[in-house]
Amino acid sequence: MEAMKREAKRHILSMLHQMQAKVEQRRVNAELKNYTTDVITNIRPERKRSVLFVVTRMVRFHGGQTSILRLGTQLARLGFQVGYAVYKPQSKQEMELCAKSNLADFEGMLFTAPELSEMIAGRKKTADIVVASSWDTVSFVKKLPGYKMYFVQDYEPYFYSFGELFLLAKKTYEQGLHMVSLGAWNKAMIERECKPVSPVDVIDFPYEKKEYQTVKKDFAAYAKKKKFVLAVYLKFYGKRLPCVIPYLLKEAKQELAADGITLEVRYFGEAGSFQAPGGKNLGMLTKEELCALYYEADFGMVASMSNISLVPYEMLSAGLPVIEFRDGTFSDFFPEGSATLIGLSGKELAAAIRSYRERPEQLTEQLAQAESVMKDLSWERSGKQFAEIIERLV
Repeated sequence: MEAMKREAKRHILSMLHQMQAKVEQRRVNAELKNYTTDVITNIRPERKRSVLFVVTRMVRFHGGQTSILRLGTQLARLGFQVGYAVYKPQSKQEMELCAKSNLADFEGMLFTAPELSEMIAGRKKTADIVVASSWDTVSFVKKLPGYKMYFVQDYEPYFYSFGELFLLAKKTYEQGLHMVSLGAWNKAMIERECKPVSPVDVIDFPYEKKEYQTVKKDFAAYAKKKKFVLAVYLKFYGKRLPCVIPYLLKEAKQELAADGITLEVRYFGEAGSFQAPGGKNLGMLTKEELCALYYEADFGMVASMSNISLVPYEMLSAGLPVIEFRDGTFSDFFPEGSATLIGLSGKELAAAIRSYRERPEQLTEQLAQAESVMKDLSWERSGKQFAEIIERLV
């Protein structure tokens, strides 16, 4: 009987591996339809008054696309004509709905996939500067007239296990586009792991401080708390540790329960249907709902395992102490002591919470450290930095 059970288990695992392999193959083949390995010769533009960002498609509640819309809006306010084009089928009405969900007052024109095809064919006017926004958009930008740039928000090979998609993403950094990294970490990774043949400039990693006003918490009260609320940013992407985080939170809950302390976990950032053990999944939240959560929670947790997320900036701006991971990139952006850094261990998390009950003033010190970095950051400043890079082209 046991032998039959083991054989059935092996058969199920084999079937799962085959299904995963087929999904991967379909994704690779779909990308290869548009992918080219050509290295371009980028010709400096005679004019630099219009900018077109190419994205996969517009998606609601998407941090990366919100950043693109913020950057484009700042360029528009500096006098550039700005557009956003998708390469996958999507109506202009849906594009506008999604864009406004991310940034209600965004500025710039929207272009559908057929309009992008018309630009590539030369039948519709494009822009002086054309900008790829992710590795899968690079091949479309290479086909467009105009000076070709690449807005790098993440080191995207790390989105995949080592294999074909990893390599396809990595090679896009070696194809001659003028790269602009959001923060210095991407630039360091590209120059260390790849062989770029074009410039890699950097703009500051900003956040919108007006949307998350600081509300001071009574950290002294943490000493007597018997229940702590933990707001956890969770996505199904591996870089957000969707399996590891629930596992370590379960361990932390058990550790704290032995001391009579309850750890209440509230997940957010993924669809409400996403299964997140060990807590309640609040789903994708509006900015108003996010603020309410940050003000109510005692701690926020984010896994910035590739380039840092916008979420820890938002949490810190709202006055919420942040828990991040030593194996991630938080310490590449913030000085030591700006957040609680833990390993992949629930026991470490429990120990940290215990220490803040004994010395809650540490949390005030953390927020002050973070503020020393964040006080000068803004999308207005980063937009000007991007504009200055463009101005230097002519």
